[in-house]
Amino acid sequence: MLAVGAFATAVPAMAADVYVRDRAPRAAVVAPVPMGPLTVEQAVQVAYGIGVVEVKDTHFDGDEWEIKGRDRYGKWIEVDIDARTGEVRNVDRSII
Repeated sequence: MLAVGAFATAVPAMAADVYVRDRAPRAAVVAPVPMGPLTVEQAVQVAYGIGVVEVKDTHFDGDEWEIKGRDRYGKWIEVDIDARTGEVRNVDRSII
């Protein structure tokens, strides 16, 4: 039993990018979205509602916007937003 405890403390901690998928709250879209595709500015506003405070990259991928950046704790966050409706499809957050 003691040998197992000694082995567990001898293993070095390793940092890695790990993402946690959260269901996005429905209240994130504050203003009604006009019909038609969202502009990048509208998509960024939706991402701000999810918790993005600093946008590092935006990418339009056919039917969705990918907004990447940092949250208020400095952790990496990526928000995928439906380009037609403004609905948040996915939120990936770094847990480290």
